[in-house]
Amino acid sequence: MIYSEKETMKKFGENVKRYRTSLGLTQEKLAELCDCSSQTISGTETGYSFPSSKVLFKLAENLHIPLMYLFNFGEDPVISNKEEDFAILKYISELSVNKKKTIIKIIKAISEA
Repeated sequence: MIYSEKETMKKFGENVKRYRTSLGLTQEKLAELCDCSSQTISGTETGYSFPSSKVLFKLAENLHIPLMYLFNFGEDPVISNKEEDFAILKYISELSVNKKKTIIKIIKAISEA
């Protein structure tokens, strides 16, 4: 699907916000990591403005995702599946060793069923 510039900026901003919040980052912290102002992050997330190429690459780097994920608006099943994998890995990485072992047992049980 082809989106207007306004729609693209809005959807892009929604993706930035989704990834930022999933990492527990504030707009201020992400701005610091990307060497830009919090107004740049706020404007990006609301679709009011679009980041410079420098900030664009830093966003992807600091959100720990490939740049193309920020441009996925739910239409690419391959990317969507990768995003789900990313979310699962993020949650698992925060678990204790014992909880990770439990998750592995659960996954094995599900895949063998």
